[in-house]
Amino acid sequence: MRTSVLGFIGRLPLAGVTAHFLQYLLGLRTLGHDVFYIDDSGGRPFDPIHNAKTMDASYTIEYLTRHLERFGFGDRWTYKDPSGNYTGMSKERTHDVLRTSDLLINVSGGNVLCEEHLRVPKRILIDADPPFLQIFAADGHQNMIDSLKQYTTLFTFAENIGKPSCRIPSAGFTWQTTRQPVDLDLWPYVFSPNAPALTTIMNWDTGRGHIEFRGELYGEKGVEFIKFADLPRYTSQLLDIGMAHPPASQDQLRARGWRLHDPFPPTRDLWTYQEYLFNSRGEFSVAKNAYVRSWSGWFSERSTCYMACGKPVILQDTGFSEWLPTGDGVFAFKTLEEAVEAIAQMNRAYEHHCKAARRLVEEYFDSDRVLRDLLEKSLCA
Repeated sequence: MRTSVLGFIGRLPLAGVTAHFLQYLLGLRTLGHDVFYIDDSGGRPFDPIHNAKTMDASYTIEYLTRHLERFGFGDRWTYKDPSGNYTGMSKERTHDVLRTSDLLINVSGGNVLCEEHLRVPKRILIDADPPFLQIFAADGHQNMIDSLKQYTTLFTFAENIGKPSCRIPSAGFTWQTTRQPVDLDLWPYVFSPNAPALTTIMNWDTGRGHIEFRGELYGEKGVEFIKFADLPRYTSQLLDIGMAHPPASQDQLRARGWRLHDPFPPTRDLWTYQEYLFNSRGEFSVAKNAYVRSWSGWFSERSTCYMACGKPVILQDTGFSEWLPTGDGVFAFKTLEEAVEAIAQMNRAYEHHCKAARRLVEEYFDSDRVLRDLLEKSLCA
């Protein structure tokens, strides 16, 4: 089956974004698909060196070339820059690939479908950032409604959608559930008993702001982080965060015991990112307020990479505790007290929880299982 995967690594040439899309490419290829990566939105790319969006795509082109060639996709990718120029495959070759594709997968929905995309008979949207698409559609935003109608199957990381506990509206659409596929060979088990810090990479504020739905506000990660700002005062565990767009009060966070650093160096490319995870004791992270408030069941694609490396994760519960076993390799917390206890539990039996984290990824996130399920649901739609 010829499959075209739409993505936006070119707009955000950072390791976490790369890992998110790359694991779809690797997983589908392992399943025997004839896979192509198409990054043709034409949006202005982010230049992490200058920390700004730019019309100059030279950094992005070098980044894409280096990563995709390394993984065997050197002649199987397209990038369209803000001026409309194509790199990798030509415009003509790209359109030919789309014309002959059996399946189109728009991962994270960052690419607006065009005439060439719509010629592919099976078109999948993977919503990795619930509940925003659903709320916009439920509020009657016609552009969003029309966009969702372009797909033959809609998937979401909101694994609790449709349950009484979940506040995410279906907006009149049928949503299938899925989760991040993990290439287990890409993330080997690495036991680091002397690693000092629980780490994470996070955006305090992506600029989206809050959205209101049925009298509730759904917001960013900083809203939740404030609730746990005193955590370092209650544990001797070192907590180290690569924080993008930090708040004006970051000095106050440092004074409370958080160690903050620039997120760019560890996310410069996939290999620096892997080293960052390999040298971490585990992950501690809060979630976006929208994920928590909606009780979505969303689980972080970044956290799955930690777990695959054998790093326990301690995560604010978004409702994922309803489908993923917790307390062994993965800890879900709602309160400051629960977060403190989870850190203590992890450290009391550290190697046990490292091995348990890897086992959970093998059972719940292995790309073979996740993608076979996704394909079965989509091809029967």
